[in-house]
Amino acid sequence: MAKKWAKFGVVALASSAMLFQNVDFSITPASAATASTSSIASKIVKLNASAYMNIRDVHMMMQGKGKVLVYSVSITNNSNSSLDLIDYWLRVKTKSGKSFKTTIIDADKDVKDVPAKTTQYLTYYTVVDNQTKLTDLTFQVVKWDFSTANYERVLGNIQYPSNGTDKIAPFKDSVMLYDNNKIRSAIKQSYITTDANNAYLVVNLLVENVGFQSSDLSKMNFFVQTDSNSVYNVTASGLDQTTIQPKERKIVTLHATIPLAVASKALSLVVAQNDDATKIQLPVGVYSFPTTKPLAAAAVGKTRLVYLAGSPTNTIAGQAFVSQGTSSKDLSMEFKLTNIGTASIANPALDYFIVTSSGTSYPLSYEKEENGTLLPNIEKTVSLSGQVPTNVSLTNAQLVVKSQATEKEKSYIIGTYALQSTTQQGSLGGSFIYNNDFTVKLNTIQRAPSSDNDVLVATLSVTNRSAATVHIPSIGGYFMVNGVKVGTEQKSVAMDDSVTIAPGASTDFVVYSSIPYTTAIDKITFVSTETVQDKAGKQLYQFSAQTLSDIPFKKLDEVYSINGIGKRSTINVLRTAVFDGTTKNNFYAEFEAVNNELRSAPLATLGGYIVDKNGIVVPVTFATVKDKLSPNGKALLSAYAAIPKSFDTSSYKLILGQSIGTDTSGSGSGGGTGGTGGTGGSGTGTGGTDTGGVTESPVLVNMVSYSLNAFTPVTSADLGSIPFAGYTFGMHYINAFLNVVGQYDVNGLKMTFDYDLEKNQDYEIITGDHKLLIEFINQDTNHVTYSKQFSLETGSDTEQALTISKNNPFSIVFTDSDIQTKIQKYDTYKVNVYDVFQNSKLLLASKTMNWFTTTP
Repeated sequence: MAKKWAKFGVVALASSAMLFQNVDFSITPASAATASTSSIASKIVKLNASAYMNIRDVHMMMQGKGKVLVYSVSITNNSNSSLDLIDYWLRVKTKSGKSFKTTIIDADKDVKDVPAKTTQYLTYYTVVDNQTKLTDLTFQVVKWDFSTANYERVLGNIQYPSNGTDKIAPFKDSVMLYDNNKIRSAIKQSYITTDANNAYLVVNLLVENVGFQSSDLSKMNFFVQTDSNSVYNVTASGLDQTTIQPKERKIVTLHATIPLAVASKALSLVVAQNDDATKIQLPVGVYSFPTTKPLAAAAVGKTRLVYLAGSPTNTIAGQAFVSQGTSSKDLSMEFKLTNIGTASIANPALDYFIVTSSGTSYPLSYEKEENGTLLPNIEKTVSLSGQVPTNVSLTNAQLVVKSQATEKEKSYIIGTYALQSTTQQGSLGGSFIYNNDFTVKLNTIQRAPSSDNDVLVATLSVTNRSAATVHIPSIGGYFMVNGVKVGTEQKSVAMDDSVTIAPGASTDFVVYSSIPYTTAIDKITFVSTETVQDKAGKQLYQFSAQTLSDIPFKKLDEVYSINGIGKRSTINVLRTAVFDGTTKNNFYAEFEAVNNELRSAPLATLGGYIVDKNGIVVPVTFATVKDKLSPNGKALLSAYAAIPKSFDTSSYKLILGQSIGTDTSGSGSGGGTGGTGGTGGSGTGTGGTDTGGVTESPVLVNMVSYSLNAFTPVTSADLGSIPFAGYTFGMHYINAFLNVVGQYDVNGLKMTFDYDLEKNQDYEIITGDHKLLIEFINQDTNHVTYSKQFSLETGSDTEQALTISKNNPFSIVFTDSDIQTKIQKYDTYKVNVYDVFQNSKLLLASKTMNWFTTTP
């Protein structure tokens, strides 16, 4: 009989006091349905004076073999000797008289007795017909008795209660026997989402090992079963190699796809263990689902609790910012996660989508953090961005957060969130609050010509509105011209050298982007963003304007100020002129720069261009400043440009501004002004390169305009004091005569004079390689001309230098053996003095004198 008895499985029943001691299984009161039912486990049958048995649990589950009945019994032996099971067995019958042959599971088949003072558990299974219900079953306990006619005596019958159920009410806990161990479990959270064809069920099941040995959860299987016995597979996330230790808790996330028509029916979660010998699933626990209503989207700014890697995590979706373009809408928003568990977890692999009311899905991108973690109670923000077509309505759209699919698992929905979109926008000169600590104001949007294209330049002021010193924020933006997005997002460039902003203080930034010079602008929009490395930035605010900002006008005697910290200075225009050339004319300008910093500092990079009334634009080149300038120190800056003969000099403008390098990658350095050089270079300005990207040509910011008119350069008739480019040159006691070699050989012309060369001590730095050219022109009809060029202060192998000196005797010999045949009259001659700069001769002074006579 031991073998017979052993063919009926038994599962242990433990006392409630032991199972529930010091265990907190929280229950959602609104959802926990409690049914007034009777338990079959409460009914016992005495085997003898010291032993009894009861049916611990009974479950049915539809499988490949049919409808499988699985039941467990417990046998408690309170005697002082072992209980032999050979004399006892169970018979399973229905009310209609049907009997079912049952088989003990392979793991229990060798159990033949129950030791003294212990309880033994055995589990059985059998296949029943589809019409059989749990409430139809009676378990008859039988003992061999050879004194009776049929050699058996019925010790008792255990009838399954008519109001009994094997299902645990929603959100209630229960202890199940799994892997020869006690595992307590309860549904903590469940929700369902739907599409046109299917419903997607997600369950977070809390499991706790209340036994005395570890259990391998990878053997645990899950199913969804309807009351009509339809069964659907369930996937468990992350249980492949999961072991649960005694007293340890885990959250197991389950997900299943079921037909839409089934979603509204009563559903149960079946927890089962595979019997290796028979490949039958042995249900160990059945849990009723709460009413399966589709998951409602969490409101914007409201917390939704989800489970990530088994850890409870609060999630919040922020407001979505939408920027309207021609063919698409750019969308950005924040999603916040806070791990409210007690241990850190790896950053979850999540996918984010905007799903419209019609069910169309659009993915959002974000910067994935390698090897990142969610630390307990530290909020982590994910910046999301993406695009949807312009004609797509975002009314009633949702943010859907999913797990990422793997080779073993499909993705499932973590949560849904209502999408509240906004087009935060203002106008030019407006401002917005950023991260509660900053006010961001758009000052101007200007258009500046570059070497090949034009450049749009937005100037922003960022003010620290908090009570503490803060780091400069990482902001950027992009432009839309006539509703069309121009290029890509560009990182801002700081206009000073600060890395922090004090309370109440402000700092300026610029954002710029190239456009074709032929572009006509009817409406300009600037979208401010929070930049993210290697990803699209988060959109913050949209500034709209009908027209570009005007370039401020200044009079020639008004200073141009640069106010960026570390580069503060003032610039004065000293003189400008246009000199005629053979194929092109030459523009020349001089500026006085004053360093207004408290320490020696390099001058800010300057740039500019001239434009005539017909729109012809010519870049102006500034000579290079290599050295720093002392506090209140002055520098004399030279600038020049070769202009076409078609350039109308009767009325034109000089546009002056600060120059920064163009970053073609859109990730320019956030500090400094794009270059650390002086005010030299080519194009529209000069300076070092921007370390954030490749510098094509400089860009002008903070531009001002000076009106210029054509004028005839004033030529001095006094050669004794000629000011030019920070120097003063003077010639005295000038004499010209034929240069005789030996007694009679004339081989050219000789001029003698004393000269003065002084350097203006007001300037620490004088830019540009200026030279002096002295020209002799005989005043007869042949106008024989000789000239010689000199460098200043320092000479070379090919060029003689004029040094800083006073009353320095000097002579120039113009060698020409045919001079006597060229000169017709030895009456008068003219001496011209030129400032030579960038291949342009600028006439400074001219005087006519008599041959063979010394002119003071």
